[in-house]
Formats: sequence, C-alpha cells, structure tokens
Amino acid sequence: MHTHRIEKKLVESGLLTSDQLDQAINEHKNTGNDLFRILVHSGLIKDKDLADLISKEMKITRFNADDYPLEVKLVDVVPLEMARRYQVAPLTRKNNLITLAMVNPINIDAFDAIEKHTNCEVEPVICSEQELMQIITSIYGMGSDFVVGFEGFGDMEVATGAETKSEPQGEDLQVSFLQGMAEEAPVVRIVNSMLAQAVRQGASDIHISPESSAAQIRFRIDGRLQEVPSPPKSMLLPIISRVKILANMDIAIAMVPQDGRFSVKTENKEINVRVSSLPTIYGENIVMRLLDMGATLHLALERLGMTQDDINKISEVIEKPYGMILSTGPTGSGKTTSLYSIIKKINKPDINIITLEDPVEYRVDKIRQVQLNVKAGMTFASGLRAILRQDPDVIMVGEIRDKETAEIAVRAALTGHRVLSTVHTNDSAGAITRLIEMGIEPFLVSSVLLVSFAQRLIRTICPYCKERYQPSEKLLNFFNFNYSDNLEFYKGKGCINCFGSGFRGRTGIFEILVIDEEIQEMIYYKRSALEIISKATKNGKLKTLKEEAKSKILNGITTLEEAASTVMI
Repeated sequence: MHTHRIEKKLVESGLLTSDQLDQAINEHKNTGNDLFRILVHSGLIKDKDLADLISKEMKITRFNADDYPLEVKLVDVVPLEMARRYQVAPLTRKNNLITLAMVNPINIDAFDAIEKHTNCEVEPVICSEQELMQIITSIYGMGSDFVVGFEGFGDMEVATGAETKSEPQGEDLQVSFLQGMAEEAPVVRIVNSMLAQAVRQGASDIHISPESSAAQIRFRIDGRLQEVPSPPKSMLLPIISRVKILANMDIAIAMVPQDGRFSVKTENKEINVRVSSLPTIYGENIVMRLLDMGATLHLALERLGMTQDDINKISEVIEKPYGMILSTGPTGSGKTTSLYSIIKKINKPDINIITLEDPVEYRVDKIRQVQLNVKAGMTFASGLRAILRQDPDVIMVGEIRDKETAEIAVRAALTGHRVLSTVHTNDSAGAITRLIEMGIEPFLVSSVLLVSFAQRLIRTICPYCKERYQPSEKLLNFFNFNYSDNLEFYKGKGCINCFGSGFRGRTGIFEILVIDEEIQEMIYYKRSALEIISKATKNGKLKTLKEEAKSKILNGITTLEEAASTVMI
C-alpha cells in the first residue's frame, strides 16, 4: 500500500517518468531486489531525494546526524550481519524502544526480524544509503561496508601462480602459507573494506602499523592521521600479505623496504594505490597512497581557494609566452595540484605541454607526461634535457632540487618556454633566494621569474555541525583581533558527516608574489626574502599567508586554531 503511494508520488513530483518506474518495477519482480535500491543503483534517482520524499509522504523522521550522537554500545543490540541484510543501523535504545536508521522503512521483514531479535519495538528514521554506510562504518568499524566494488590491477593471480609444487619446502612453504592466508575470504573482505572506507572518507593515505600486541590502522584525512577500528593482531600478517600480493611485491621478503602499486575501482572512482613497506621492530609497516585518477575533472583555479584577485594575477601571468612560474611550500601543501590547474587552463591543441614528475599524480588528456626513473638514469636534469628536444611550449618540472636542474629550467625559460615547477621554501620570496643559493645568478632570476606563490592547505569547518565559539585571547592576539569588534567565530563540534573531527575538506591559502620591475630590481641587488616580502606587502601588492588565513577565519571557513597551526612557521 505504502509502496504504491511512493511510486505514484515519484512520478507526480517529476523525479521519475512512468517508463522509468515501470522498468524498475519489472526488474524488482524478476530479481526480487528491493525496488528503492534498484532506483538508486540504476541512477534513476538520488538516494537523498528518495529519502526526502519518503520522509515527507509517510511522516517519518528524516535522519539528522546532530540529533543522534553515535552509540557504539548498540553494536551488541543489532548484529552486523542483520544490519547488512536489512540495511538498518541502530541509533538509540530507550527501555523497550529502539530507533533504527533505515533506507526503506516500508520493509516489513526488517521490522519483524529486528523486533524479534531485540524484543523491542522499532521506531524508524529514514536515511539515504550513503548516510547509512557512514553510520554502519562508524558503529561497527572496519569490515562493515556494504559496498566492496573492488577491482585490482596487475598480476592479481600472483597468489595462485606460485603454487606449482605439490609439496613446497623451506622458503617456498612459507610463501605458499602466506599466499594461502592472503586469499582467504575474511582477509580479502577486510582489505577491500579498508580501501572502500578510505575512499569514502576522502583519505589520501592508509597506514597499517604493527604494535607489540596490537595492529593500528590510520587514515590521513584532510592532512591529519585519524585512527580507525583495527582488526586483531592475528589478522595483520595476512592483511599485509594481501596488500603486497596486489601490489606485485615479494611477500617472502619482510626485512627490506619495497614499493609497488595497483588500482582499485570503488565508490565509482578509479584509485591508483602506491604501496610502500618498511621493516620495523614489530613487523612490516605499510603505507598506501591513494590517488584519484578522476580528480582532473575538478582541477581549476576557482576550486583551489584563491580569491578572485589571486586568480586574476595568475591568469594574467600564465598567458605570457615565456618565463618561470614557481609554486612553493612544504610537502603535501597542494603545489602539484595548483600547477596542474594552471596547465589545464592553458591546455590547447596548439600548445605542446610536457611534464616530468616523480610520480605522475594526475592523468590529463592531450599533454605528454613523463615518469622519473632514477634507476634507469632518468633524473630531473636528464629528463629536462630530453624534453627540450621535443619542441615543447610549456614544461612542468615536478621539483627543482639541485643546481643542474635549476640551470636547465632557467635556460629553458629564457629561450622561449613557459616553465612551471616547485621548490621547498616557506614563503613566496624564499623561492628567489633558493634559486640564488643553488648558483643561479641574480640577474637571471630577475629576468626569468614571472611569479612565485606560496601555499598551504587549511581544513574547513564541517557545515553540518558548525557552531559559534569563543577562541582564546592568545589566538585573538596572534591574528590581531579585538574583543571590542564583536566578531563571530565558528568551529565544528563533530558529527557523523565529519567523523567527529569538526572539519570536512580543505581549501588553499595563497601568497602570490608577481615579479614586477620593482621586485626585479630588488632581486638583482640580492635583497633578502624578508625585505622583498616587506616591500611588496607595504605597497599592497601582496597578501601574506597569515592575512589570507585571517580572511578565511572572518568568512567562517576555518577556525583560529587551524589557521594558526597552518601559518605558524
């Protein structure tokens, strides 16, 4: 009865056509799968829109993370297998009433099963499938995902390919044993689940670390490591072996560092996974770097966090026919992403763009991307020489590390090429002194450098749990705020959408130093980086990282604590 009402409303509201609904109903009849899940998984309707409509039509409470703090103790009330089977998650239990988050609150079988198992009356709260997956992961921890969606890359049959001897001996016996453990279903599910959970939470790295009597798994999310529920220590060796097999690494070697890679397809994304192993006193430590191969779709200066004034400065400079553009900052500050956003903006059929990187992090159509290979003699310097013989218009060098690379890059910029690269310095003017320290003559630096910009990534407040707060006097003084100004400051209190951190996503802050005639003269006369920054700031030509961070605070984008920890250098 209720199902027919929802079906009718879906068509009336314009979310579905009659033909689309009939197609889904036929599949439901033929397969027996849940109708609502068919609608969502076929892409006919968004799970959020479906949940909103059902909530409105059936007068069922819509899930709001702020109203239901996580109660991990409920893991014993509704077993994981039951939660998986009926697509439910326990939210609260008061006496004989249990509140369940449900994707389909019309599922009578789910009501009956939960009520029978818990001996409680069930009160439904409707949620989207994505929200349910977040709740399940938070309550039950690793291995609780509904969606695995895993597809390896490379020699996925390594585990079985080595089993050619009927009676393995010695080291072969050990390898065979490890392969056998790594291919067991629980191990495969845990590794798949770990990868899916990391992708869903937007992690950039997965750390699998052995302790003396436990295993530790952490995800790097928005630049910070966060611990997640970990499997027992007894599962650690099979998990590590599974990862090494996928990455085409030697599972028989545990005392020497190794590197490997594979790809996964999960959450409708293709993720390239770079694996590194390191022997420690308690066993091998594994770190997996996750690179989203589809991230190039979002590369744009407008999405980096630049102000419109910053975008105008960069856009004007990058149209010049030759010269050098430098991005500076520590590892993980988003330098490569910024350079690729510039490349994407200038990428046209009449321009030959070649990159030299270690490693190639993004895949972009219609540009030539070169992977560094030091073992084979392909260094930044030798690779750059080869690139110059390929008639390039624009060259991107992953990093200028030494005098040789710097000299070739400067020469290329002087001879009619646009050269983009990165250096490791704290501020924008530091790139100038860094080139001079490498042995580049000041008059060459002043002639060739178009712009140098420093950047940092700063965590943004979760919009779902954002609230006002009063920061400490010390922080107010650091950013030169006054109590008398009656300013409003915000932070995230932590919710299921941000996994309790209070932050969701990151944005960039930039310090952009355009090299005009005045700055060129200062470079020529070897003025210090501090003098250059001071002069550019005084003339209103540059906003420092601290000033940019202050602007993000006033706009309610980040907290004073986060901004201070990012710009205190």
